[in-house]
Order: sequence, then structure tokens, then C-alpha cells
Amino acid sequence: MMSPGKITRESVHFWIYYVSLCLLVISLPASRYFLSISLFWLAGNWIAEANFREKFKKFASNKPAIAFTLIYALYVFGLIWSADIKYALNNDLLHKLPTLFMPIIFVTSPVPDAKKIRLLLMFFIASVITVSLIGLAIRITQPGASYREASPFMPGIYLGMMVVLAAFQLPLLVKQISNSRLLFIAGLALSAWLIFFLFYLRNLSGIASFAGVSFYLIALLIFRSRSIYFKLTVAICFLLLTGFVSLPLVKIYKQTHSEIETDFRTLEEYTESGSRYRHDTVDILRENGHLVYIYIADQELSEAWNEKSELDYWGKDLAGQELRYTLYRFMSSKGLRKEGHDFMLLTDEEIRAVEKGVANYLNINRPGFYVRMYEEMMGLYIYRESSNKESAWSSSSQRIDLWKASWQAFKEHPLIGWGTGGILHAVDYGFEKNGSALAGKNMKPHNEYICILLTLGVFGLFAFLSLYSYLVIKTGAHKIYMFKIFLIVFAINFLANNSIESQVGQNLFVFFSLFYCYYYPQLKSTQSYIY
Repeated sequence: MMSPGKITRESVHFWIYYVSLCLLVISLPASRYFLSISLFWLAGNWIAEANFREKFKKFASNKPAIAFTLIYALYVFGLIWSADIKYALNNDLLHKLPTLFMPIIFVTSPVPDAKKIRLLLMFFIASVITVSLIGLAIRITQPGASYREASPFMPGIYLGMMVVLAAFQLPLLVKQISNSRLLFIAGLALSAWLIFFLFYLRNLSGIASFAGVSFYLIALLIFRSRSIYFKLTVAICFLLLTGFVSLPLVKIYKQTHSEIETDFRTLEEYTESGSRYRHDTVDILRENGHLVYIYIADQELSEAWNEKSELDYWGKDLAGQELRYTLYRFMSSKGLRKEGHDFMLLTDEEIRAVEKGVANYLNINRPGFYVRMYEEMMGLYIYRESSNKESAWSSSSQRIDLWKASWQAFKEHPLIGWGTGGILHAVDYGFEKNGSALAGKNMKPHNEYICILLTLGVFGLFAFLSLYSYLVIKTGAHKIYMFKIFLIVFAINFLANNSIESQVGQNLFVFFSLFYCYYYPQLKSTQSYIY
């Protein structure tokens, strides 16, 4: 452990190492560029330190770290039967380089003291909070900004994971640093903000991770309590809260799957003003049970719209969608015909909502999370009604198509997979076999377990999990409370995302795996708060 003293070559290298770690944790939610810079600094500083014989001797004696680096060796071995070596080198092996060199750097570099370890966490949490505030400001100041832009620097799936980690780590960190009740309450308030922002971000995998962690903590609380009354109270409160959150989802499901019968033989041909209606009786899209593409009189509707709005009827809404289609859906959700007379029944508030891209009047005052669930359920309805052909309406329906294609590809090479770099070929093979409209779009499975299976097969997935488990068990990380939360977050995200197949996800996974395995246990003076 490095201690203060006079300036030496070793102390200079240590501070470069530590500053690089600080830059890394700050950059995780904020900057891909500086994330890369921090990795270059870490690697360059390690090489400049030299003394390789002692370093490799130290690394060779650390079997858990060796096990972690062997995960990278699995992907190198997968080159032997790769379907695309060029893609493997430029993407898979490049993005996974931290799995190779970060364990070596971690275990052969001086361990920071407890104060510096906590400071790393403080920088990470402060960066996450800052990014969340920037994301909120963007949404507030730019009316047409998508909810995805609430994560301005990184994909929302990664920011969502970081938000959950920061929210649960912050109160513990405050407790470790100070006994101040006021500071602890402030920490809880900031954690509450982060949880609110998670739902504001509408990141479903992050919300699922939060739910999984919450369930784990409540189960732990019930299990450790000796009071039967306390256990019942916590269980009942949890069930009531779950029901309160879930009830709107039931209503949304009924809304997106309702079907109001329409007799096509009795459809009127003309509006009250004498314009001819356009009826598309084949299109299956509905809003609140009403078919969208019947009773459309574009000429009347465009004239009425252009008198009320500065946005062109034939142009885009503020969300970048075709405005007239958004208007069709919005008016259908109210059971109105798409013509001049019924358009006049819309309020100014509703017209502004259409301008922003709101396609259903019920979504005007709905919390963002439920709007996202409405979109997902709508996509699943369209996917079902189109005989599983239209999968582009939601991420959920796309994932179903991806998983079906992945199953076809897995059956082709179940034991050793398609090799490192072969993931796109594998999924596209499945798409073509299933006749999916997503064929040729170079998509990954959106499930890390499946991604490893398709790349390295059953043997590879087993080896991956075994090597990682060895690291966790041998270092004792499985006993650490925050590591369990970290593991739950990633285990759940693995179900719906390729969480470690990109630069950000890979570095997030590798850094915090090593951090909780090697650095966090150094906070022994606060043992009661970390185990």
C-alpha cells in the first residue's frame, strides 16, 4: 500500500496509476474518449514502470486474476473456428482487451489506501449524478428530445446500470466516511433522485435490475429479522407496493390489446364537408381498440392542422416522426375520425402533445415509465397480430425475433458455437431460416448468455462462468454486500442486453469486478457496512 513521503519514481508511477483510475470512473458515465485515454494511461504507465520479472511473478501467484484473464483466452481460442476473423480482431478481441490487461495491472500495482478507494467511489457517484442532471436539463430545454437523450453520453442501458450501483453505494459510502446524520440523509436523498432518474430514463433493464436488487434486499431483511411481525409488515408492504406499480400495467395491456369491432361494409365514404374518406382495412394498427387507418380525409385534416400549428402536416413532429401518422393515431385513440370537423374537438394541449410526438391521448399525463411500457406492449400486440412478422415496433418484439433466430443458430453449433467474431453470421443465419424481416441488419442477440453461447457454445459458457466464479469465490467477493448488488445488476442485464460486448459495458464489468474483489475489502474498518 503506497504511503505519503518524498517524491520517488515509484510514487510518480503510483499517482499516474491512481489518477488514471479516477479518470476511468469519471468517464464511465460521461465520455468514451476519456475512458479510452484512461486505459492508455494505465497501460502506458504500467509498461513505463518496467520491473516485469517481479510483476509477472506477482501476477503468476494470484490465481484468481489468472482465471479472469483466461476468459480473454477463451475468445482467442475461438479464433480457430471463427466465421469472421476480421470482425473478431476489430471488435470482439479489441473491446475485450480490458479483461486481459486490467487484472494484470490491478494485482501488480500498489493498492491505494482506504481514503483513496473511497475517493474513487465518490468520483464515480458524482459523475453519475452530474450526468443525470445534464440529461434532465436536455429533456427540459429541448421539447423534442427523446427520453433516450436523458443519457447524453452513453447508451441508456449502461447508464441505467451505473445509476443503480451509485444509488445503493452512496448511503454506504457516506456511512463509512462520517457518522453525521445530516450527511446520511443527504446521501439517501441523492440516491432517491437517482432512482427517480432511472424511471425518468425509462431504461427497462435498469429498472428490472433495481427491482431485482430491491427484492434481494427485502428478502435479506425478512430473513435476518427475528420478529415475525416485522417480517409480515415488510412482506405485506412489498406486495402492496408491487401491486400499486403493476396495476397500471394491467390497464395498459388491456388498452393496447383491445379491439373494437368495425363493420367494413358500413364504412361511410364522405365527410360532412363532402371530402372522400380513405379506408385501409388491412392495416392492423389500433389505438385504444380503434383502427387507425380508416376514416382519413387528408385534405380537410391538413388544412385544419396548419391553421392551428406551425409544424407542417406533411412534415415531421418534434420527435422526428411523420406528423400526420402521429395525428392519425392520437385522434384514433379518442375515437375520432381523421377529418376537419373532428380535429376541431382537440384542445390546444392535445395539439401541442401531437407536436411532441405523443400518439395516444392517455399518454399525455402518464409517467414516462408507463409510456415506455405502453410502447412495448403495443409492439408486442402488433408482432402477434402480424403473425410474428412486424418486430420493429418495440425492443421487446425485436428481442423475441432475435432470440428465435439465435435458437436456430445455436442448434447448428451447440457445443463450440460459431467462433469468436461469428456472432453476426450466426444471428443472420437464424433470421434467414425464420424468414425474419431483420435479416441482413447485423444484429446481436441482446442477451449476453446467448451471445456467449453462439460464440463459444455450451463449453465456452460453462468455462466463462467457471472462471469468473473462481475469481469471485477465491477473493471472497461473494461475501461483500455491494458486490452482490453489482452481480445482480449485471446478471439481470445479461438477460436482455449484450452488456459486455461494447467498450463501456466491458470496462464497467471488468473494473468493478476487480474493484470489489481486490480494493473494496481493504475497507476493513467499515466491515459491518460492506458485508
